[in-house]
Amino acid sequence: MKKVLVLLAAFSFSAGIASAQTVSAKGKHKVKTEQAGKTQKTPEQKAEQKAKHLAKQLNLSAEQTQKVRQLHLARYQEMQANRAKYASAGKTDARKQEMKADKASYEAQLKQILSADQYTKYAQLRADKVEKHKAQRKAKS
Repeated sequence: MKKVLVLLAAFSFSAGIASAQTVSAKGKHKVKTEQAGKTQKTPEQKAEQKAKHLAKQLNLSAEQTQKVRQLHLARYQEMQANRAKYASAGKTDARKQEMKADKASYEAQLKQILSADQYTKYAQLRADKVEKHKAQRKAKS
């Protein structure tokens, strides 16, 4: 009886170790939309989430929050259309230029909605986020 228990324990231990070491190549690099079982959000959901986030971070008024929501909704819909347009083209120079122009337009419109203090705080939060991202990328390599 002891031998059977010892063999059973040894088998389960070795099976656990073997399964922990196997990682499929497909499992390593998941697409963003598949991570943690998340589904792709609609542009409306993304705009609402971003507007709430900025309202909290920048103490926006109700009117500003609504304008920011509309700005983000238009931006996310445009981004979705561009993804479909450039789906097979990859990262071309034309796509990069269009993305830069879209971002500049977005920043100009956001600057009109926000007060000077709010925009300064937004720019600082954005710069902090970029620095944090750079530090994470540097740590990975």
